[in-house]
Amino acid sequence: MVITYLANFLTDEVGLAAGAVATLMLVARVWDAVNDPMLGSLVDASNPKKGKFKPWVDAVTIVMPIVTILAFWNFNGSDSFNLFYAYVSYIIWGMVYTVSDVPIFALATTMTDVPQERVSIISIGRLAAGLASIVIGIAGAQFISYLGYRTTIIILMSLSFIVMAPLRFFVKERVKAKRDYQVTLKSMFSAVFQNKYLLIFYASFIAINTTLTPMTLGPYFAKWNLGDIGLQSLIMETMAPVMIFLPLLTPWLVRTFGKRKVFIYGIGSSIIFSIIQYLSGYDSLTIFLIFNFLKFFGLLAPMVMMGIFTADIVEYGAYHSGKRQEGITFSIQTFSTKLGSGISAAISLWLIDLYGYVGDAPSQSAHTLEGIWMTSTVVPIIGLVMP
Repeated sequence: MVITYLANFLTDEVGLAAGAVATLMLVARVWDAVNDPMLGSLVDASNPKKGKFKPWVDAVTIVMPIVTILAFWNFNGSDSFNLFYAYVSYIIWGMVYTVSDVPIFALATTMTDVPQERVSIISIGRLAAGLASIVIGIAGAQFISYLGYRTTIIILMSLSFIVMAPLRFFVKERVKAKRDYQVTLKSMFSAVFQNKYLLIFYASFIAINTTLTPMTLGPYFAKWNLGDIGLQSLIMETMAPVMIFLPLLTPWLVRTFGKRKVFIYGIGSSIIFSIIQYLSGYDSLTIFLIFNFLKFFGLLAPMVMMGIFTADIVEYGAYHSGKRQEGITFSIQTFSTKLGSGISAAISLWLIDLYGYVGDAPSQSAHTLEGIWMTSTVVPIIGLVMP
């Protein structure tokens, strides 16, 4: 919800300039560069009686929906107050998200020590994330059209709380790793910079996410280029089968082709279909949707591999250094996701701002519409080529 709609909420609902929101997204991600590894180290250093990661998950079940609602709250204040509140609420949201995301992924390493079982667990988690994205994409756009942002976010976050609650009762940590060392600033840096596979994989992952402009510009494209923000729902409906079936197929794909090939082939196919989509345009909605489906299928493959690779990276770090530091390792995953999405949002909004975008205008110029289209289709290819 935050990645897809927050920028649009701040520009079109609150009335902030696109350039100001772009700077906000970038500044918040710079702060994440400082606090995400610190929060990950805090998770590593803690040792609650009820489990290493589960108590954190139990806490954010309540806190995460609340801070998400606050991030979408419009006080209708002055421009300076609205911008200040946007900074504070978004930065707090990012910190709480880290405390949510790191433990939920790291749980897989304590639920089982069998690699294929971890692949299955994380794949199920990605399936759930895909279903959530479908709900946000389809119901979110429709709810926003009819109910507005405030009511929509309250409904969706209430649903979020309900579906997270069972974690409190059914998750068990079974693998108890012996830790006879202290987590220090030095060990934190060692866990990152002495793990070559962590650096290689997340450099690639950041590159992909940094130019993932459709995540930010989806509502803008639907609203202005297609003429109806509700069409964002139709776009999500065509992507829904990928979100559902690709995570289910992931264990088989990994067994058959290997993790590296799934990652590389997915990126390659997404590049090809992104180029074709840009050249074919969007005059025909059907053709646009077909190529959007095909490029997304390739793009989601490396996204699904994220948690699976990170679990392997944890094992490599433990083998190489003798220290299991799931918290700091998975915090790099969280940081990479947020850094990439933040920079991507900044790039998206800066570019459409250069093309003359005005959020509260009755219409956009042809030059601006071309800027939204190009930024949505061409810019992502740059990040996909880098890995």
